[in-house]
Amino acid sequence: MVETKDVTMDELRFPIRQNLLWATPRVGGMSWRPHSRAATQHVFPRIPSLLDGWGPGGSMNHWGGACWRFEPATFKALDVWGQIPDGAIANWPLSYGDLEPYYTKFEYRFGISGDASQMPNEPPMSRPFPLPPLEQGYASKHFAEASRMLGYRPFPMPAAILTRDYQGRKRTGFCGFCMGYECTVDAKSNTRVTEIKEAMKNPNFTLLTDRYVFKITMSSPNRVDGVVCMDSSGTVHELTANIIIVAANTFYNVWLLLLSRNPYAPGGIGNQYGQVGMYFHQHPSFGVFGFFDQRMDVHIGPSHTVMAITDFMENRFDHKELEFIMGGFFFGAHPAGAAGQPIEFVKSIPLMKGIPAWGPKFKAFVAQTFSRYYMINALLTDPPLKTNFIDLDPHAKNGLGFPLPRLTFSWSPMVAKMHRFFYPKMTEVLQAGNALKIWGGSDVQSPWQLSHPSGGTRMGENPEESVTDRYGKVHGIHNLFVAGNSLFPTMSAFNPTETIGALAYWQAEYIKKRVFHGDLI
Repeated sequence: MVETKDVTMDELRFPIRQNLLWATPRVGGMSWRPHSRAATQHVFPRIPSLLDGWGPGGSMNHWGGACWRFEPATFKALDVWGQIPDGAIANWPLSYGDLEPYYTKFEYRFGISGDASQMPNEPPMSRPFPLPPLEQGYASKHFAEASRMLGYRPFPMPAAILTRDYQGRKRTGFCGFCMGYECTVDAKSNTRVTEIKEAMKNPNFTLLTDRYVFKITMSSPNRVDGVVCMDSSGTVHELTANIIIVAANTFYNVWLLLLSRNPYAPGGIGNQYGQVGMYFHQHPSFGVFGFFDQRMDVHIGPSHTVMAITDFMENRFDHKELEFIMGGFFFGAHPAGAAGQPIEFVKSIPLMKGIPAWGPKFKAFVAQTFSRYYMINALLTDPPLKTNFIDLDPHAKNGLGFPLPRLTFSWSPMVAKMHRFFYPKMTEVLQAGNALKIWGGSDVQSPWQLSHPSGGTRMGENPEESVTDRYGKVHGIHNLFVAGNSLFPTMSAFNPTETIGALAYWQAEYIKKRVFHGDLI
């Protein structure tokens, strides 16, 4: 497990060489095809664009800290929007009200900074955020001022970055090395510095990090027995357990259930109705860049000292004649890449028209742009479709010989229409801020470049249309649970981490009650 003492502000080690991402071509990766009639078109040794964090803490080790509660409309998406052609929109089997106490628990456990009084249409909160919002840098204040000139209502994005000393941890030093890095002073909250450190104090808790789980075992139709795993030397171990929780991210939750075929589950565990892997969805995203005549220094400070505009979220605005449902939000000022430090900036910044990728013109572009630009980024919503899913690739394998998870996915037709709606609004903000040049953002990312992938083990009340119940317990299996955003029936445009955390607390309380009543062990 990564320790705070091992963390450094090393661009090459972390965002460039991605040493926080333990998945290697030997054990990780995925493949992609655009539709079910196509053969595999791309095989990736690592999951592209998605920073697929493996090991204790997972992707939270290198996240930026954005914290949002999903809108109440997200939980009743089918009632709000109805169904679309080839759509798989569904209501969640729980409501915002069910999850609200667990959102609050997450916010106070992790020390979320924010100010709900500045947030238009914020869902009801039983308690305010525990910490004040992050101080904004020059670039984000510039973005906010330009936005207000157009009638928008920007506000500081809630973030899991401490603005005050909190529960024995120090406040942020505004170093600028957040997203893509572990924090050198633990001011960026994650499960490593909250849950895992606390669990390590319990003598009954054992953390095994040198294990690669590739099978869940069953000896009866409705109960799992344990897991089969491999250590780094190739030795195979079988571990037994009364309760098993699969929390290996969207792709590998699906992968493990499908790979664990046995006489009681010939199509994979939980797949008796062919639901495992179905209804994959993710965030379309894009960024528009502006170049200015004054210094912006967007790389200074935490990665999420940004101001957000949420006027076009979900059902907050009139969709008449827009030809898309749901919505999105945009925020600024954001650097290129994760934290936008110099080496990563050179690697990540899109080039203006006429600028080559090397040579004197490229060097001049880098020197002139680094301190005088910022990006406005958008996250949008793409509804789940019946045609988008994850399965096991019949041909492509990882370095251990196991089939790779295969993504069959294309954006819905609504995404292009949503992009056409948001792009001019973002460029107008840059124009209002007197940008000398505006570039980038001509389309959302390619469908294999992932942003917050979700679905695949959908929760629901009907076993024929979902994999788990409202607590993440796999239908028909007494003691097997799934956790994470693979449970999401439908996505919000907001970042999923806080909802993943709230769901985890919701599930943990249910499991604890069941154990105390003797139902699980």
